[in-house]
Amino acid sequence: LYTAPSSLDPLASVEVRERPGGWCTLGIVGGATKSIYHGNFKLAEGDQRGIGTTPLVDSSILVSEYLRTMAAVALAALEFRQAHPESDSGIADDDNINNSDKKAPLSFLYLGYGAGSLPRFMASAIPGSRHVAIELDDGVVSAAHHCGLLRQSSSPDTGPIQLQLGDALTYRRSTTAATNPGSDSNKSKKHHDPFDVVFVDIFDGDNSLPKEFYSKAFLEHMYQNHLGGRPDGMVIHNFHTGGKALGARLEDAIKGYRSVFSTTLVVESVDSRHTGGNTILLAMNKRRLDASSETLSW
Repeated sequence: LYTAPSSLDPLASVEVRERPGGWCTLGIVGGATKSIYHGNFKLAEGDQRGIGTTPLVDSSILVSEYLRTMAAVALAALEFRQAHPESDSGIADDDNINNSDKKAPLSFLYLGYGAGSLPRFMASAIPGSRHVAIELDDGVVSAAHHCGLLRQSSSPDTGPIQLQLGDALTYRRSTTAATNPGSDSNKSKKHHDPFDVVFVDIFDGDNSLPKEFYSKAFLEHMYQNHLGGRPDGMVIHNFHTGGKALGARLEDAIKGYRSVFSTTLVVESVDSRHTGGNTILLAMNKRRLDASSETLSW
């Protein structure tokens, strides 16, 4: 359906391929890594269009179990935050996950975009929410724009995902709204508010997590800049597991998070095995978390 050069490898390309049943896959083909699978998505029923048109992607589908786990952890933690507001959190007592009456919508930052399945799902699940994603590969960004991967299908009052080309390691949230006499000042301010949740899902060409993404300096930067130093702001980080090297890296990452955040919770995705899989880490500076089984169910 679409191909573009990868800005990370001159010999590789980003490809979106059509599969049977309305499914599509996005990945990097060729180059030093040979092949990297970013993710899959399904076209909305009745909207399976051909080449040269922009399809509508079904936002309600999450195929990968690790993405389901990341979404479930986020929704459970937000439910707990709603039920246990704190005076120093900056969140009103009547905060609502559905967000229909909030002046400041829930906002999410994604470090690493891939096929965009998680941002689209969260945008669909929480109407009116704001979503910003940072992606290093220009080919992935081009594919997202060309193939309609920035829109979600079920919540018309939620705007498109704001996908930015850049290095997630050095990304900084702007803390100063631009002055425009003709603009809505409240709306402008919302786009500079701290994020409620930061998702981290980044791996290099060797399918390894760069150690810089769990260094104390980076974690402190996420807490102070991305989350605005709010105790109820949270980071949800995906790790590959399996084998001694990945296990040791996860232990180092947990130690790093515990040096910055007072609460860390680690869960494995449903499809993980003793030989490998995904481990999802939740970190925040808030008291112990609890959540209902309904929130975690699928």
